[in-house]
Amino acid sequence: MKKAIILGGGMIGSAMAQDLKRSGALDATLADVRQDTVERLKEQGIAAVRADVGSPAAVKELVAGYDLVLGALPSVLGLQTLQAVIEAGKDYVDISFMPEDALVHDALARQKGVTAVVDCGVSPGTSNLMIGHGARVLDKVERAEILVGGLPKERRWPFEYKAGFAPHDVIEEYVRPARIVEHGRMVVKEALSEPELIDFPGVGTLEAFNTDGLRSLVHTVEAPFMREKTLRYPGHIALMRALRETGFFSKEPITVGGATVRPLDVTAALMFPRWTFEPGEADVTVMRVFVEGVRRGERVRLSWDLYDEYDAATGLRSMSRTTAFPATIVAAMVAEGRYRNPGVNPPERLGRDGGLLEPVIAGLAERGVRVRFEEKVLGPAEPAR
Repeated sequence: MKKAIILGGGMIGSAMAQDLKRSGALDATLADVRQDTVERLKEQGIAAVRADVGSPAAVKELVAGYDLVLGALPSVLGLQTLQAVIEAGKDYVDISFMPEDALVHDALARQKGVTAVVDCGVSPGTSNLMIGHGARVLDKVERAEILVGGLPKERRWPFEYKAGFAPHDVIEEYVRPARIVEHGRMVVKEALSEPELIDFPGVGTLEAFNTDGLRSLVHTVEAPFMREKTLRYPGHIALMRALRETGFFSKEPITVGGATVRPLDVTAALMFPRWTFEPGEADVTVMRVFVEGVRRGERVRLSWDLYDEYDAATGLRSMSRTTAFPATIVAAMVAEGRYRNPGVNPPERLGRDGGLLEPVIAGLAERGVRVRFEEKVLGPAEPAR
């Protein structure tokens, strides 16, 4: 059995470790800088080691003894860790929501013969696989859209939200400009913009707003219209916009009473504890992806609906499950040689060129994450002019 090392022991990394232990697909060890995290995982029967996963040099040394690496670190560490793993010559599957363009290391990965799959979570991740699959089976893609959100099952004032992954990365969704495609051109819009209300079975009415979730799709899939929106309970947008515009999410230091602080650090200290799930508190993940286009002279709409809840049996939150499982499924495929493509690979490439959407969805179903697929013929395509 091949050996894997998981970098990061937070909610997602811990879920990766549990899943690989259950499936037996890889002999996995988890590395984290926090000793209490390492001890907690060991008590759960998971192999864990303490290591400075924030240091590229330490990462290169750490991964040397393993066949494959999985990344579950915060976005701020994403790019440097990707480079370190590639330089070590190890295949890599990562879920980091890094702000930089991971493809800057594509040439290095090809040179090293490393297959690196990035953004391999729920969205970006499974959503990209779906859109890549749409590009595979349609003659032409006309429109693609992703709607996705992780939410507490029970709404509680004032935020009516809790973070299913690193809270600092949640804030990134509210401040990072959103890249979308309109009329065949990439345009940049403000995060939290263009709100709309959408109904979802089992959840009710949610509000959707622009976020930068298309990422590599704006360059890898040709479609005149593409966008990604994040879902929250109604009222969340207005509250986050007020905080952002007041400066609470700023990383620029300010002086208050003779002390220099970053507003974001103060916000984190006050708000993030209230965004933390209580033990046993349930969450849900909702995602809807559709791709419209032309196939054999007909306009076709492909759509996928994902709904998942907290798993009381394993204690894994839904966002942890839906983010970690695509990475562990793909990691096993890479380890087994079912997917091999030296370079930095965004997930849509696995759906379009590798034809791997269906086995990934089957793997999710085995783990209790259900995806409903629907294909609908909309009518004859308009003749080309």
